[in-house]
Amino acid sequence: MFELALFKNFLIALVLGALIGLEREYAQFRGKYRSFAGIRTFPLISLSAALIAYLSQISSSSWLLPSGIFIFSLLIITAYYVSSTKSGYSGLTTALAAFIAFLIGLLCFYDKIILAVALAVSTTIILYARTFLHHFARKIKRKELVDTLKFAVIAFVILPFLPNKGYGPYGIFNPFIIWLMVVFISGISFVGYILMKWFGEKGLEITGLFGGLVSSTAVTTSFAERSKKESRITYALVLGVVLANCIMFFRILIVVFALNRSLLLQLLLPLGLLALISLLFSYFLLKKAKQVKESKITLGSPFTLGPALKFGIFFAFILALVKIANIYFSSRGVYLASFLSGFADVDAITISLSQLAKTDLAESVARKGILIAALSNIAVKGGIAYFFGSRKFGYLILSLFLALILIGLGTIFLL
Repeated sequence: MFELALFKNFLIALVLGALIGLEREYAQFRGKYRSFAGIRTFPLISLSAALIAYLSQISSSSWLLPSGIFIFSLLIITAYYVSSTKSGYSGLTTALAAFIAFLIGLLCFYDKIILAVALAVSTTIILYARTFLHHFARKIKRKELVDTLKFAVIAFVILPFLPNKGYGPYGIFNPFIIWLMVVFISGISFVGYILMKWFGEKGLEITGLFGGLVSSTAVTTSFAERSKKESRITYALVLGVVLANCIMFFRILIVVFALNRSLLLQLLLPLGLLALISLLFSYFLLKKAKQVKESKITLGSPFTLGPALKFGIFFAFILALVKIANIYFSSRGVYLASFLSGFADVDAITISLSQLAKTDLAESVARKGILIAALSNIAVKGGIAYFFGSRKFGYLILSLFLALILIGLGTIFLL
């Protein structure tokens, strides 16, 4: 059994090394760089690391493994020097990737397979995304870089030092949980922001999809204003709003998945049904929508400190409101808090109810509260479309969203 497990770990080391080597060989084939290692060298590097660790273990020698690491480091430095001298290429990327491949081999031998796989996949993605990363770095603005650094501070400097316990009456305020949710929601927004920066403004449909990750309300407001000026693309604008709203359902599921897996099972059917109906609406709108070459929606950086702090305050307020409502008014108070919070933001009430459903709140109440918040948020966006958009745009959005609200209410009472 031991030999079989050992063989498995050696094989995994070989495969993970080959994965990194495949990308390096592909990059050389495409002419992006010249280097000393490729599809054959990298799996041998990982395999050598595992073999050195194995020999160190069976020989009970304390110097064999450090010596192996030292000798391998010298080989990498020598290979890098010779390669850069001949080709004129001075990048350290492949040399560092080779050292990581060596460490991955060691992790495989010591049965740290999950970490080894994660490192190998992450390294391969970073290597493959060379063009994307350079392109993104060239397009990023100074303010965006500063905002990203600010987010790094609040996520990796401030968060670890906050106390993870409740303060105040009923333990309402937990600084760590509140700040963690600020980081979590901002992270989701950052994904949408990166996609917007990479793809550019290539279509209303893409803008709606990616904009929905940042703010479906922002997409609705922007498209409503545009519908008054460009009536010929009304169906494309409506399609963008419907797609952004559809993304909101998936965003809610992602948040609940991260916080409360048990509650997720209760929300899959109603939110999945609403998302499916939204996709059906999108299919019919796609047939009517004309091709549009560009979109002019403007979304600011998601990492500005002001909005992050405002969200933290709003989340703390919603959490306190839901707790107090649950204590003094039972489930009716929670539903009222959900309805009101949905007017401004769905994420805060979703996080609050997902957290409370673990201890102080029935999951059925949390499920209905999240659905009520989502439906009230849809109603607000319908009102924005009706009052700020063109007549045709407003009527289309309002009728589609009214159908979603009626179906959503049906799932609340019937499921």
